[in-house]
Amino acid sequence: MSIQAVFRTIGRSAIVYAVAGVGIVAFGLIAEANTPERYSKTAAFVSSLQNRDGGFSARPGDPSTLGATSSALRSLRHIGGSVRDVSGAIDYVKSCRDAATGGFAPRPGGAADVRSTAVGLMAAVELLIADESLRKSVIDYLDKNVKTFEDVRIAVAGLESAKAVSPRFAEWIAVVEAGRNASGTFGAGANQARATGGSVVALLRMGKSPADPAVVLAAMRSGQRPDGGWGSAEADASDLETTYRVMRAFYMLKDAPDIAALRRFIDSLEGENGGYAVKKGAPVDQSGTYFATIILRWTRELEGEPALVETAGFKSLIAANDLAGWEGDSTIWKAMNGSIVGKTSKLDHNDFLASQATFGDFILKATFRLKDGAGNSGIMFRSRRRGAHEMSGYQADIGQNYWGSLYDESRRNKTLVAASEPALKRLHKTSWNQYMIRAIGGDVRLTLNGVESVHYVEQDDSIARSGSLGLQVHAGGPTEVEFKDLYIQKLPTPVADRSNAPGFHIRTHKFGNEERKYVIYVPEGYDATVPVPAVLFLHGSGERGSDGIIPSQVGLGPAIAAQPSAHPFLAVFPQARRTWAADSDDSRAALAALDDVESYFVVDTRRVVLTGLSMGGRGAWEIAAAHPERFAAVVPVCGIGKPEDAGKLKDLAIWGFVGDADRDQTVLNLRAMIAALRSSSSGAEVRVTEYRGVGHNSWDRAYGDPELIRFMLAQKRPKH
Repeated sequence: MSIQAVFRTIGRSAIVYAVAGVGIVAFGLIAEANTPERYSKTAAFVSSLQNRDGGFSARPGDPSTLGATSSALRSLRHIGGSVRDVSGAIDYVKSCRDAATGGFAPRPGGAADVRSTAVGLMAAVELLIADESLRKSVIDYLDKNVKTFEDVRIAVAGLESAKAVSPRFAEWIAVVEAGRNASGTFGAGANQARATGGSVVALLRMGKSPADPAVVLAAMRSGQRPDGGWGSAEADASDLETTYRVMRAFYMLKDAPDIAALRRFIDSLEGENGGYAVKKGAPVDQSGTYFATIILRWTRELEGEPALVETAGFKSLIAANDLAGWEGDSTIWKAMNGSIVGKTSKLDHNDFLASQATFGDFILKATFRLKDGAGNSGIMFRSRRRGAHEMSGYQADIGQNYWGSLYDESRRNKTLVAASEPALKRLHKTSWNQYMIRAIGGDVRLTLNGVESVHYVEQDDSIARSGSLGLQVHAGGPTEVEFKDLYIQKLPTPVADRSNAPGFHIRTHKFGNEERKYVIYVPEGYDATVPVPAVLFLHGSGERGSDGIIPSQVGLGPAIAAQPSAHPFLAVFPQARRTWAADSDDSRAALAALDDVESYFVVDTRRVVLTGLSMGGRGAWEIAAAHPERFAAVVPVCGIGKPEDAGKLKDLAIWGFVGDADRDQTVLNLRAMIAALRSSSSGAEVRVTEYRGVGHNSWDRAYGDPELIRFMLAQKRPKH
């Protein structure tokens, strides 16, 4: 394919696998997964509700309200979305503030009230604008105006979001406890579950626990209706607002009702646009969507699952309802509703479901559970088949006495590293757990439920650095193991040569009296006749060193490896020893690597983009400010810049990225940089994206966004 054709066909590639053999076996019912596609659809619906004034509406076409804005911000955090116009949302929330009373009004220019003040505080916290003076004035307002139970309920919710307390908590507790029954429950009849849930939550938020939690839980559990939800005494149908009140109490008490029925109820309220209605027959709106997204989050956490599985930059290894991409005994293995289940009543040999694809360096995520904690299983990697059933290779172990350990299956037949004690403390033996497996060169790391369980460095060069994945059911008695949310990020493995063939290559260039290695990615269709755009990528602090390879295995490199045809540019990956500060040897060496590429390849020097993440994001700001004439655009990801450099960057197109759960300093700095750039820009495009609920790793989202690639390809430096 010519490079011109590559430019015309920037799209998403698909992986197609052959279907494994079929068989019949009985498996338990698996609830439909909350897939990334489903969350993405809901996030798009919520984002679409932001109006030009920066606020959000309850339904499309309605005016903005503070309540809809606050719940939209939280909905987007629960499902990993982003706010299209963060600065507009900040301005809108501030405009609802009543300077005279210190409280918030439902809309700009309105009168402050208790509910809006609590909701406004929540929105301010979500947007990182809750400074100490705002907190104090809101607490003062609530202290003066809270009177009823509903006032107390919403006021303590707002204060909890800001980690604040009121000196009137003792009085407010008395207001709530005035409705307590002798049994410790609240309310009566069909309204008891709702009243008990709301009251218990208010008390818990003020540090007051129920005298008998079992009685409270029983009252709420008995109120769950046949449709899976809860409702008020005045209505026959269940509704999400009541269900939300009850479920928050379950969540805070670390207990659960019939979750499968609850999820079916929520599913029944989902609209075609990804939003949710509060009850059957009602329109889809932001209120229902907020209740649904947070309840679904709670159900995942109560069952030991991650609140949100971050899939940006990863490929799913599980088809919806078949074993495409896998081969194994179909009497043992079955795919259902986004999960793979291995089930036996008795087995006299180990059995494995093996991937048809092989992988070298990668990061793998998997959510799994071993029914009742009985039996033994594991995830094989860099492995191969041995005979009809066995596999040999590394295994991330699952099962009693082996949880979280790295085992060498059918090869050295021993535990290479036992699980760390901190990781084992996070184990859920009878419910869901999550593994993250990182295999890079000889370095192998296992993370169990977010805590590093194993770090192993392979010393034997004869051990394979690539191979198949596998899922195990161990020989023995009845075993049932389920895997879902199985995702892999394939990492580049550069080749040490000076080839201009498509792919990742290690090159060496002279810098002063030393030689430095860097990686060059050559796009598909490159033929050394047509000038090609180039991207200079700066890694983070964790990739510092001199091997030349690691910088290409984080951020931009994996995004390219996942979809080579979508990246029709030369990508340059230098490596810093210490820092990317503009006046450092490392930065000068990075520019020298770019010079080397421009001398060896046919580069369109007017279309060179500078980007970097974390330490490299900071470096991108600094190097671009020091050498603006070399770049058409700058894309800093979670990196801190200097607002005083805005004037030096005014002619460059800029798109900054950050996760708003990153350090406050990082988030607020990007906002300050964008404001300074927009004030001094000569007309160049300036964009910003904040991902809701995302921490420091915002780079997988950013570099996996096709719109960012289009943005980088569209930039061209003026001839002057």
